Amino acid sequence: MPIVTTRAVVLQTYAYSDTSKILRLMTREHGPRSAIAKGARRPGSRFGGLIEPFAEGMATLYMREGRDLHTLSAFDLVRERQALGRDLERFTGASVLCEIVMRLAPEHRDDRLFGALVRGLDELLAAPREAVEGTALRAIWRLVAVLGFAPDPAQCATCGRPLARGQGARFDFGAGGLVCASCGGQGPHLAPEEVEVLRSLLARGEPPARPGRRHRRLVADFIRYHVAEGTHLRSLAFLERGEEGA
Repeated sequence: MPIVTTRAVVLQTYAYSDTSKILRLMTREHGPRSAIAKGARRPGSRFGGLIEPFAEGMATLYMREGRDLHTLSAFDLVRERQALGRDLERFTGASVLCEIVMRLAPEHRDDRLFGALVRGLDELLAAPREAVEGTALRAIWRLVAVLGFAPDPAQCATCGRPLARGQGARFDFGAGGLVCASCGGQGPHLAPEEVEVLRSLLARGEPPARPGRRHRRLVADFIRYHVAEGTHLRSLAFLERGEEGA
């Protein structure tokens, strides 16, 4: 039973018996893993409030070959992100990031994916209140891109011709992105200003502050079509709903 110590982010926790917790972790060296934290729910546990969703630390695991559940021996906190849970918009964005990784990440080392998750959580934590929605959508699109599925907003997904600025386009989920007027395509039509918002979300730099419900729905549907492959991601429904009136 080898002992490994690895950087890890807590993706999800739930109670196991009266005294323990089951964790889903994204580890840097071993991808997503499940672990039991024995005694974590007891008063005075050495884990205390350390192993909460979105927290990052150095996890020491007893890895059991051929088993899906390992044992957490220690968790040395590097960064707690409890503030994400105190704001609904931040919590929703962080939950989408964690659920995508938890359910869809390959079970091996992926430094780019781990880095995109950590970066997204940190950006959500630091974002001004008015910029949270845009920050969340940009971080989600970035994670989707690392998984290999992001659309290219600069060209038609069908014919490959450049998409001119100031023109609308259809977002064709089957084609995997924006489709020019000549190719037609299926799916929602985006007005020129909506295409520009999408370009901003997929580019570097400051994201638009309030992309709105249309863009929340767009990324959620894209994930369902291209990334989830039939896997039900509960957090997407909360992302689409957003705040009332948004």
